[in-house]
Amino acid sequence: MMKLIKRKLYLLGLILLGSGILSLIQTQKVSSENSYDRIQAGQWVVASMYWEDKVVSTGKKFDPIGWHAAHKTLPIGTLIRVSNPKNNRSINVTINDRGPYAPDRDLDLSLGAGALLGFQGLGPVYMEVLSVPPANNIQRPVVENLFAATDANANCVGGAAC
Repeated sequence: MMKLIKRKLYLLGLILLGSGILSLIQTQKVSSENSYDRIQAGQWVVASMYWEDKVVSTGKKFDPIGWHAAHKTLPIGTLIRVSNPKNNRSINVTINDRGPYAPDRDLDLSLGAGALLGFQGLGPVYMEVLSVPPANNIQRPVVENLFAATDANANCVGGAAC
């Protein structure tokens, strides 16, 4: 019986020693939510959903079940996190279009993104900007590209000539 107690105390001592050594190892600090660094504080915005068959600002065909959104001012390719306060669901979506064009709305979610959020119709969501593409990788909307190609004084992204 005494041998069993000594063995268990010995194992307990090894476990405590090992955990003490492991606690001294430096680990990389990572956000508890995800690995993206927040670059802008979140804000409440009014969102809606859209699903029309059309071409988006980048010139590509709109994918209604994709995880995309339209925003009036954020650069195309920006990654945002949208949270639904009614059910505490969140989803990361990419800005790939301009809009919404209704005066009381700030964000248009694709049907797929809205469905995953459990979002219906029109309402408030919490939006956080997670990452903005580098200036030389920002995709200009098709209309801006048309004007830049014909305007002799146009400033192209990255300082390169058009």
